[in-house]
Formats: sequence, C-alpha cells, structure tokens
Amino acid sequence: MVLVRHARPVLRAGVPARDWLLDPGAVPACHALAAEVDRLLEGTGRRVTRLLSSTEPKAVATAAALAEAWGLRGPGAHPGLDEHRRGVLPIVGDVEWRETIGRLFARPDELVLGEETASQARARFAAAMVEVAAQGDGAGLTAVVTHATVMTLLLAEPNHLAPLALWGSLLMPDALFVSSSGWRLLGRAWPDRP
Repeated sequence: MVLVRHARPVLRAGVPARDWLLDPGAVPACHALAAEVDRLLEGTGRRVTRLLSSTEPKAVATAAALAEAWGLRGPGAHPGLDEHRRGVLPIVGDVEWRETIGRLFARPDELVLGEETASQARARFAAAMVEVAAQGDGAGLTAVVTHATVMTLLLAEPNHLAPLALWGSLLMPDALFVSSSGWRLLGRAWPDRP
C-alpha cells in the first residue's frame, strides 16, 4: 500500500483546513511523485492500480493529479481517511503550529485541538485503512491520499518513530510504502529527503 500526503494547499484564513483547495501550482509535484513511485516499483512487477483519497478537496485534487499521471480513472473518496478534525483555526507560524501538533501527539487521549482527540482520530483512520486494505484486489497496489497527522498517528507507534519527527518529515506531496498488516514502513518515495 502507498500512503500519500496531499500536495500543497492554498491556506485561507477563516476557512476550516478541511475545505482548503489544492494550490494549482502543486500539480507538477504530484506528477513528479507519481513518476518517482513508478521508478521505485520498476522491476517489481507491481504498480498502483487503485487510488482512494480523503474527502477533503486538497486530497481529492492531489488524487486526481496522481490518477492522471498513472492513467487511472477518477479516485474514490472515503470520509474515514480525512485529517484530524479541527474546525476553523487561525493560521499561525510554523513554530507555533509544530508546538500545537506536538501537544496533540503528547496527550493523545485529551481534546487538545479541534473536535477529536488524537486517539479518536487514529482509531477512525485505522478502521478506514483496514477497510480499504480489505477491499484491495491483490493484483496491484492501492494508493491512499490523506494527511500528515493521521498518517503519523497510524505509523509512529508500530514503526517506533517519534510522532513529531515523523510528522515534521512529511513533504507535500510525499509517499510512504507501508504493509497493510501492522502498518510497517517499507520505503519512501523521496528517500534522499528529510
């Protein structure tokens, strides 16, 4: 399975992040990511044949750009793949946002931010990923376009990674190859990047 973090959105003050649109200038980065995933799969006899995304516009648009690059028909969307539910938040600087996300990871069972705890977001996302994995056809790889926080919540513990470090390392867009049982990290599309 390939977990993809969406590409760069257009930030809009007063609008929930879940409603942000993809920056039109980010489409070439999506095409480059698709090409890199293909390059890494060369010689394995495998390729991405199925594509799903969260319901958030930035993820749907990222998935559409990837579908175009991979020659796949339009991706499906699944609400369980959405980001940690946050509502409307002010746009803050990178340092303040990192501190806020750090508190979310450090206190997973407390409502630190938004509408659900980190534990609730992880449970929702993990259940959706199990459902997605179960529906795979086995012939090819499934790619899931989603978001940094829920990706981190799913992957940090089983891979013995510090959540904030993993979250901070995810690019826009980015792709991680993971096992669909145990959520073990198998590789990364941009191995030479942080």
